[in-house]
Amino acid sequence: MKSVATRTSKGPANPMRILLIWTLVSGLLFGLAEFGAPLDDVFRVARNKFREHDASGQVVVVGIDSAAQQELGDWPWPADRYARMVEQLGNAGARNIYFDFPLNVSKDDVHLKLLASTMAKLDGKVHIAANFAPETAENEKTQLLPLPQLRNVTSLINTNVRTNGFNTVWTVPYSNRVAGIPVPSLASAVSDETGGAAEAFPIDYSINMDSLPYISAAQVLRSNASIPAVKNRDVVIGTNATGIGNRYAVPGNRPAASVFVSALAAETLLAQRPVQYGWWWPFAIALGVCALMLRVSRSRLVLGMLILLPICSIGLPLALESLGYFTSIMPATILMLGSMGHLAWRLHRQRYDERGMINEVSGQPNLNALRALGTDSQDGLIAARIHNYAEAATALPAAAEKELVDQIIMRLSLGNGGCKVYQGDEGIFMWLIPASSINNVGDQLAGLSAIFRSPANISGRLIDLGIAFGVDADPGRSIQSRMSSALLACQEAQNAGEHWRVYDPTKLEATEWRVTMLGELDAAIDNGEVWVAFQPKLDLLSGEICGAEALVRWTHPEKGPINPEEFITAAERHDRIEKLTEHVLNRAVQVASRLNRDGRKFDMAVNLSPRLIGHANLKPMVIQTLRRHGLAAERLILEITETAAMSSAEAAMQELRDLRSIGLQLSIDDYGTGFSTLDYLKRCPATELKIDRSFVRMLVSSRSDRIMVNSTIELAHSLGEEVVAEGVEDNETLQLLGQMGCDKAQGYLIARPMPYEALIDYLANYSSAKAA
Repeated sequence: MKSVATRTSKGPANPMRILLIWTLVSGLLFGLAEFGAPLDDVFRVARNKFREHDASGQVVVVGIDSAAQQELGDWPWPADRYARMVEQLGNAGARNIYFDFPLNVSKDDVHLKLLASTMAKLDGKVHIAANFAPETAENEKTQLLPLPQLRNVTSLINTNVRTNGFNTVWTVPYSNRVAGIPVPSLASAVSDETGGAAEAFPIDYSINMDSLPYISAAQVLRSNASIPAVKNRDVVIGTNATGIGNRYAVPGNRPAASVFVSALAAETLLAQRPVQYGWWWPFAIALGVCALMLRVSRSRLVLGMLILLPICSIGLPLALESLGYFTSIMPATILMLGSMGHLAWRLHRQRYDERGMINEVSGQPNLNALRALGTDSQDGLIAARIHNYAEAATALPAAAEKELVDQIIMRLSLGNGGCKVYQGDEGIFMWLIPASSINNVGDQLAGLSAIFRSPANISGRLIDLGIAFGVDADPGRSIQSRMSSALLACQEAQNAGEHWRVYDPTKLEATEWRVTMLGELDAAIDNGEVWVAFQPKLDLLSGEICGAEALVRWTHPEKGPINPEEFITAAERHDRIEKLTEHVLNRAVQVASRLNRDGRKFDMAVNLSPRLIGHANLKPMVIQTLRRHGLAAERLILEITETAAMSSAEAAMQELRDLRSIGLQLSIDDYGTGFSTLDYLKRCPATELKIDRSFVRMLVSSRSDRIMVNSTIELAHSLGEEVVAEGVEDNETLQLLGQMGCDKAQGYLIARPMPYEALIDYLANYSSAKAA
């Protein structure tokens, strides 16, 4: 027989799924709401530092800096200085010239023609900015187009960018629309890389900004200027002095003028066309890895996370960005961090809990370890109990108890096929056996009993060990419940002098429910779980609803509706019926009193337990209830079963006469199921016979039932009693009863039992329907 001790618990599966959901939600929030963007930027700066490299040198920055302003005056400058700058750069062999800012040259500037002609001479090599100002309160953009004289001899570029909350430009559009015209960005024009108006690319800030070739505008404008550095290069002219132009935060570097950001963007596109992926791709990969790792042990999962985290947060993005692929990894990192942190905590808790799963004396796994296996085991559970364990342990030296336990477990393992044995207190031992072996458990336990007939030699002492076994073969319950059941079977075997017994689930379940039901019944009455339903009765002569029967119901908060026969029978058997009857009677009389206020004649029937017939408190209880609610006694019907009425002693029969004397009605319920004699019917002070549903149900199809019902109606009428037929469920039966002269009918055809509020609606609707 193979051991089942190696079974892996599936208990942590649900908590781990919950963990995955929580980390998934956190990661999604970091991605969708961009909570992780600042952290992502920090990681990106670190990666940029790691792969920092110099610019290609193709883009040369000409800055209108403080030195230029000291020599040539404050910026903005008149047209002749721009013309001179363009001429000098053209003569030096610049490949293309780009202005990073809009040329704010007045149309009245006397040198405007000079500037236009100078630019025209370079035959399309000059590119000037056509931008738009930020949106105004009216949500309109101010279009900053160059003068027509300049537009006609140059190409247009756009240098508008978006910044984040830290004034950093992370992406640059390939183009923007200005005055309805698509205008390429400066970087796009330099590199000849194009894209849609809504498409942007990330700037590669790993390019060392200080490696960009730089020339002051003052040097360019000197008459003897020598600027060989611009030959065959793309020149970007921009402001680079405090107080003029735009300045941005450069990640991993000092704040710089916008011209440097434009130059870095151009260098990015010159190197390669970068691809911007969203945060979804790494997040989906991380989610898949986390879900996959749930299938391995938690210690391996944490180890895998420890390896995966730096790879995914630093190594993988670093490699991708080197190839021109940019993405955001913080949502994925948050997912992995959350998973790893929680799992590490669970590992700590697991190790802590495992300390409580070992018996301190013997070092063997205890019953807590068995409980930890969870609730899904399909194996059989066996409990063994050494009757005289405490006596044997007391007679041995303290150090010898471990030897005693070792010998017990050795014998058990020898006879159970090597299954892992779990040690409890006071000589209790348990183990699981495969479900396929449960049919042969008798042979196994018989063999174990034979093994334990031989005394155990403990420290030179022969110790006789008495043992009994209990078996639980019901896998549909929790392991804790099954352990208790196996121990109960073990105790029963010991009490009966048997070697072993199998737990009987039906016997224990019935006992448990009877005990808890009786314990809960009184409280259920007080807190409203026990309530009264009302089933209307139909007067067959008038066609009116003439009354109702009060029926007790119990809606348990956990078990739902409880069968009335179940708890009524238990209450009668254990003398708990008086409070239940008083509760139903009080509610029934209260409802009947309300329904009889406006001249209506509405009878209310209440079932009377045989246990209460002849009870000293019955008559006072009925009288007090009638007085409390002001109901006339003739409107109350007490129903007693035929069998109960026949078995009543003369004293009890006198009690019925006393009840009848105060004016209420008495009904013999379930008539036909007993063996009433004519003499008994004459002596019983009943005013009504209620024919049992078993006869009414077969009235149409059974000739004998029709004869019995018809003769009962004639007999009751001859005794001056009315007849009620219960269990009427179809119109044909109702018509037959009317033809036979039956007085009243009750059943699902007329109405099902219903709460008081529904009864009020039913009576109102019934009256309206009949009037119509």
